[in-house]
This record gives sequence, C-alpha cells and structure tokens, in this order.
Amino acid sequence: MDNTIKLRSRGSPRLPGERYAPPAVFFHWAIALLIVIAYAAIIIKGYLPRGSAARALSLTIHEWAALAVLVLAVPRLLMRLIKGAPAALPGQAWWARAASSAAHLLLYLFMFAQPVLGYLTLNAQGHMLTIPGLDIPLPQLIGEDKQTSRSIKEIHETIGNAFYWVIGLHALAALWHHYFRRDDTLRRML
Repeated sequence: MDNTIKLRSRGSPRLPGERYAPPAVFFHWAIALLIVIAYAAIIIKGYLPRGSAARALSLTIHEWAALAVLVLAVPRLLMRLIKGAPAALPGQAWWARAASSAAHLLLYLFMFAQPVLGYLTLNAQGHMLTIPGLDIPLPQLIGEDKQTSRSIKEIHETIGNAFYWVIGLHALAALWHHYFRRDDTLRRML
C-alpha cells in the first residue's frame, strides 16, 4: 500500500450544482483579496513614521479596502440567503459540518462587523471619509467622542486579531480537504 502524500488529486467526480455559482466564487475571492489588503495595509502602517505621507496612504488603503469588503458582503450575503450553498460533500462527519457552519457564520459576521466598527471608530475620532477623487463625504453615523472612539477601536482591533486565527483555520481546512482528504471542497470555490 502506497502511503505517500500526493500533492495533486483528481477528487471525486462533480455532480451538477455541486460548485458554487460564479458570482459566489467572485465575491469570495474578491473579499478575500480585500481582507488581505486591509490587513497588510494596517500592518505596514505600524512600521511607518507618524505623520508621514506613506503612513497616511497605508491607513487610507486600509479604510477603503474594509469599506469595499462591506459593499461586496451585502450582495454576497443576499446571494447566499437566496440561492444557498452547495450541500456538504458525502462522508463529512457531523462535527466537521457543524464546525464549517460555525466558521462561515463567524466569517460573515466579521465581514460586516469589522468595517462597521472601523467606520464608527473614524466617526467618533471626528475623521470623515470622502470618496476618493470626488471629495464627497460619507455620512457621519455617530458624533465625535474620544472615549467612544477608544472603546470601539479596541473592539475592532481585538476582533481583527482574533480573525487571524479564524481566517487561517478556514484556509487550512480548505487545504486539508484538498491535499489530505482529496475531496472537492476547495475546487467548488475555484
């Protein structure tokens, strides 16, 4: 018996409707890319000198990538609610399906909560976001309040740090399914 790990697999044959719909695939990968950009920009910001143009640009990229996540999360969630998702592949244990459902719920909450918390932090700091190139300000949802700003920012940062783990586990689970279980879990989102 050959126990070597094969890095390529054919997986099980696809059944009709087994893949995610093309718009769902687009939303998944576009949002994933925007989240990577938002995280990278805020990490880079921490290494740049205070008051520098590069630091301000990094923060602006973080803010707009996060708002783009929120904008794309709305149609993504609506599509998921209307069309649903493909059924779990055969052979999945109940606990694996439950963990997958919980992780996806957390990821959806993250896609909405993080941009909203970040935006509220900016509002409470008295910082107005304007649409780049148009200089149209976005509405203020709450008034300026430094204590509220600190509180919301702390929650925003705590959730952001926790989601390194959730996002990482989500990616590791997809890779585990692809390379070790050799099923089509990952391929359904490609």
